[in-house]
Amino acid sequence: MLARQKRCDIINSMGNKQIQTSLAEPVPGWKIQLAYFYAKHKILIKRSAVFLLFFADIIIVFLLGSVFINYQTGAMKEQDVLNQLKLNLVNPEAISKNKPKSLVAGEVTSITNNNKHDYLATIKNNNSDWAVMELRYTFEVAGKSLEPRETFLLPNSEKQLMYFNSEIEGEATLKILGSRWQKIKDFSLLSHQDGIKVKKSVFQPMSSSSTAGQVAIMIVNETPYSFWEVGLSVVIYNHSLKPIGLDYIMINKLMSGEERKIEIGWQESLNESVRQVKVYPEVNLLSQDSIMEIEAGPGSPPGRE
Repeated sequence: MLARQKRCDIINSMGNKQIQTSLAEPVPGWKIQLAYFYAKHKILIKRSAVFLLFFADIIIVFLLGSVFINYQTGAMKEQDVLNQLKLNLVNPEAISKNKPKSLVAGEVTSITNNNKHDYLATIKNNNSDWAVMELRYTFEVAGKSLEPRETFLLPNSEKQLMYFNSEIEGEATLKILGSRWQKIKDFSLLSHQDGIKVKKSVFQPMSSSSTAGQVAIMIVNETPYSFWEVGLSVVIYNHSLKPIGLDYIMINKLMSGEERKIEIGWQESLNESVRQVKVYPEVNLLSQDSIMEIEAGPGSPPGRE
């Protein structure tokens, strides 16, 4: 009886208490509006979704097609480059225009004195804008090469190549062993390459048994530069203008505007009378080291007195 009474009390208490459920909660307004909008435009929303998917597919196909076309284009260009590598694209005509003209070498003259043989050859550089920075050459006598020599050649210049006191006699030829060319763009220095003038060059015979004579030379430096060294090639000619004597001397510290007299005692005997003496000055204007640095005097530059 007591148990039954307790169950009845529990039921009565539950009946008196209100149980809340989710169905009793109010629905937000935005959900009702969203449901209404979807119900009203359901067909349009589905069609729009289908259209967006279709448009996305088109974009993907376009991008893939662009990637494929770019790949094919790059592959074709690469193949064209590989095919061109097999072809000779060098223009011989353009190379010949930008290439210096060959040096022009004259015949070799042999001069014999006291069982010693001197050799002389003229070489010309007919290029106006090309210089030979280094020329290696030798004389071949009777099939044998003499000791190699080195020199330089300025644009539009001529030089006397000499070899002294060879013990080998025979037919001689000049052989070029190698050359290093450079195209000249700045002629500020080379414009003075003919600035050292020979005002006088004469041969004075002597009756002395030890000296055949004396060569008197007068040179002047008409350039605005002073030079550490100036080379002078001296050639003596007979009445047929054939070389009969050679010499080479070096003078030091030739100042700008200086006029200098040089006398060379000619020790070698001359079997023929002398008609002419030619002197060929040379300065390596291809190197800045050939030019002397002049110290400024007091008061130079202005304002430092």
